[in-house]
Amino acid sequence: MPKDYYEILGVPRSASEQEIKKTYRKLALKYHPDRAPKDKKKEYEEKFKKISQAYGVLSDKDKKAQYDQYGQTFDGAQGMPFGQQDFHSFHEAFGGQDIFEDLGFGRIFEEMFGFRQRTGTKPDVQYGQDISLDMEIDLEDSFHGIEKEISLRKMVVCQECNGKGGKLLKKCSACEGSGYEQVSNRSLFGIFIQQRPCSKCYGRGEMPEKTCAECRGQGRIKQAEKIKITVPFGIENGQVLKLTGQGEAGPYNVPAGDLFVNIHIRPHKHFQRQGVNLILNLDINFSQAALGDKIEIPLLDGKVNLKIPSGIQPGEMIELKGKGMPKLYGKGQGNLIVKIQVNVPKKVSRRQRNIIEELKKEI
Repeated sequence: MPKDYYEILGVPRSASEQEIKKTYRKLALKYHPDRAPKDKKKEYEEKFKKISQAYGVLSDKDKKAQYDQYGQTFDGAQGMPFGQQDFHSFHEAFGGQDIFEDLGFGRIFEEMFGFRQRTGTKPDVQYGQDISLDMEIDLEDSFHGIEKEISLRKMVVCQECNGKGGKLLKKCSACEGSGYEQVSNRSLFGIFIQQRPCSKCYGRGEMPEKTCAECRGQGRIKQAEKIKITVPFGIENGQVLKLTGQGEAGPYNVPAGDLFVNIHIRPHKHFQRQGVNLILNLDINFSQAALGDKIEIPLLDGKVNLKIPSGIQPGEMIELKGKGMPKLYGKGQGNLIVKIQVNVPKKVSRRQRNIIEELKKEI
């Protein structure tokens, strides 16, 4: 069954931002997995995930607007791992990092939900960092689609040690090869016993006797790497491409981050874009407007003859079906809308003036 975020939180569609937040805080504390009875732990976990996902969308003005418009076709998590969405929702609703730490959660929630550590400063990093970059393309590139190769300097797996950090691996003495250690944390809900990656071997369960000189035991190095970026036809200005696993390499062969490419389309000399439609401002002279004409006009993939009907007025529009932008999702193309602009000459010759004067008498 389709999920309704308003129904999941139990709030009306007219609910204010504060009402949504207040309701979520109440439900999040009620259904937090660590407060669940032993026989209902799974039920609480599922409920907590659902309300966190709902809050993640309804608490964000842009996402809420898109959800209200598109309903269940809208992906509110925007590609974010589900557990990470839960973490962000809980963190935001309870007032930010300071209060979050005071409540006694801190890294517990990061590890519980598999939250990606982005800073790259803590030893329990679970993923490499994501990378975001901007790419400018022409409108023609958006029309046809394009493949570009870029050179990106980033962290990659060390080939010398294959990401292991060294040679002659042996079992970690701190975690006895399990890769995990247990820590206790006290909070308002009691004492949490949390399992996390070993702080000595970083979750590997083994340590090299000889550290790799190339990466200094990190299992990764920074170097330039060529990446092919495929821009699909129909992409719009401001849309983001996600290349999974093309971000920074994680330490010791943990999953790499993702590469996000922000698309910017340069202004075109002829066309303006409105969704899948194209707008073309066409200048014609007075005689063409009065008598009609057939004019060759440009397209993004060639040219076409446009019939100007006699008596057309300034500002009128002629629509050419299927001559606009290709649809990013689905088949077909938008339309080309030609806006007519009639040029009135600032200066006329004596002969032209006489002709216009004769015409004036007849109209």
